[in-house]
Amino acid sequence: MSKPNCSQCRHFYITFDKRTPNGCRRFGIMSQANPAAVVASAGLGDCQGFEERRKVSAEKEKKLDLNRKDLW
Repeated sequence: MSKPNCSQCRHFYITFDKRTPNGCRRFGIMSQANPAAVVASAGLGDCQGFEERRKVSAEKEKKLDLNRKDLW
């Protein structure tokens, strides 16, 4: 298995803090580095919490029309 790409993981998020812009909800990590690298440097090996983000289907994306009057 290749190294997990945190930006494609459902637990990854961008934080509000400029000093620690990357976060992982699964492990409760906020760091400047990639959260998977922090997990590996802690001696836990490759990240075991990686879950791929869900893809939004094209049909579902088309159904939501933000120009509809009843939404505003």
